[in-house]
Amino acid sequence: MYHDANTTTSPGGSNNTSTVNSPISAVSNTPDLSTTNNSTTSTPNPTGSAAASSQPRSINTSGARSSYEPMKSSYEEQWGLTPTSRANKTASPRDGAGFPAKEQAGSHKKENKVKASGLGIQANAGSASTDTPPSSGGPASAGGPPSSNSNKGGSQKPSAPSQKSMTKAERRELQEKQKAEKAARVSAGLPASGKKAAQVLNPPNSGFSPNPSKSLATSFPGAEAEKAIAAAESTVVHAGLQMAQFKICGANARCVATLNAFRKAIQDYQTPPNTTLSRHIQTYLNPHISYLVTCRPMAVSMGNAIRYLKYEIGKNLELPDEDARALFVEKIDNFIRDRITMADQVITSLGLQKIQDGDVILTYARSSVVQGLLLAAYAKGIKFKVIVVDSRPRFEGKQLLRALAAAGVPCTYVLLTAIGHVMREVNKVILGAHSLLSNGALYSRAGTAVVAMSAHERKIPVIVCCETYKFSERVQLDSFVQNEIGNPDELVNDQNNNFGHSSTRCHPSVRGSAGAAAAGGVLSGWKESRDLKLLNLLYDLTPSEFVTVVITEVGLIPCTSVPVILREFL
Repeated sequence: MYHDANTTTSPGGSNNTSTVNSPISAVSNTPDLSTTNNSTTSTPNPTGSAAASSQPRSINTSGARSSYEPMKSSYEEQWGLTPTSRANKTASPRDGAGFPAKEQAGSHKKENKVKASGLGIQANAGSASTDTPPSSGGPASAGGPPSSNSNKGGSQKPSAPSQKSMTKAERRELQEKQKAEKAARVSAGLPASGKKAAQVLNPPNSGFSPNPSKSLATSFPGAEAEKAIAAAESTVVHAGLQMAQFKICGANARCVATLNAFRKAIQDYQTPPNTTLSRHIQTYLNPHISYLVTCRPMAVSMGNAIRYLKYEIGKNLELPDEDARALFVEKIDNFIRDRITMADQVITSLGLQKIQDGDVILTYARSSVVQGLLLAAYAKGIKFKVIVVDSRPRFEGKQLLRALAAAGVPCTYVLLTAIGHVMREVNKVILGAHSLLSNGALYSRAGTAVVAMSAHERKIPVIVCCETYKFSERVQLDSFVQNEIGNPDELVNDQNNNFGHSSTRCHPSVRGSAGAAAAGGVLSGWKESRDLKLLNLLYDLTPSEFVTVVITEVGLIPCTSVPVILREFL
């Protein structure tokens, strides 16, 4: 038995051993596992652990501050403990020292727990729990024997059983519960992952909240930092709301708006203490990305641009803050210049070779690169005619028609229902693309597949203009595997669109109550009908056999060469 220790007698009559030379660590008061044969003994205290909690903490012989003190201070700052409440804590660091009781926790912690209880997440993910001690093997009192399962205070909960120890029925029940929680998170507009959803509810030091009404400035000190974070918030929130309202529409426009918002966020970013910009900027941008996704599902072009930005951040982790800030802003500008602006110019120059005098070109909806190609061909002096095919509910083709008519290009405007009639006059079809998938399928605005298949039936070449940064490694066989669902009310109340068109308003000749009921739209009461459902899919999928050639900045390629471009050039 090891007896080189100073013994003190507590009011309860127990002998508590506390020594510098004993195998018990002066910092953590836990037994040294490497010297288990020299363990100390103590007589059980009949009055509980209150006497032990009144004993002062031992320090090392040099009189230096224990390494536990900074950790204790951080807990006190985190939970807002006052000197009065600090005296009510137990002395042992393994028995809840530094952790307040349940009733001392702030009300906002309880509110977050209630908010996340139905979503299967913990609102305070990553922080210290109020009802679970930091270790399961600590002693019940200073100098007491370690307890492996529970302590005298009863504050420690038993660990959850592992799935290996569960029966098959229990595992199935757990999986069903997890699926229900995941569905609840998705329906609530949160990420599917419980950890990411917890970060959205309580972003750790990110300074950003998906809720625009919540201030960002509370996470960083200083008036200048508050203004910078508020400016970054307004930029990202403004871009997200414009995308949600379809004021920013199109793969290129959405990608440029996202990168410009991130450039502004990086320029105004204030590095928190004890970290660097390169190592913390990605954590800072993740909530911004989550907010944009909640506004509207991310486009393939946006995902590729964000992936490129994260790759550049990961390559330059050791740069000073100002150098890293300048580098990341430069990388964003280079991506917009090289992969979008210059790529569109190259596509336009290659597409001019495919347009001759006397051509009748059909296009569908609106694509920025197709619009630039047609305007450049007319400015070059090529005589051709354009047929713009459009469809409900967004009527994007009217924007293209307005631009072409303003430039003096001869145009014809028809709806998608008349595609069979006008296709007899066409000798070329030029389409834009939202994305090109790895199996060669064209993912574009809903209705593109009807146009491509109708042209293929009449042996008319179908030319697709697409930048390589829209190429995706995803494989999709139909438009139901993955798609974006628009607002179903757009199919009913389209009289309020930007161009004043209405196909649901009643004719003025209609009289009486029937006309008054129909004034708001034929399907104005569709929500009250159990047997009526409206589906507004924004995109469709065109198989590769209906596409003749794809014009990219790397040349004219078949659509089945997407995997080669991804492997060799990107």
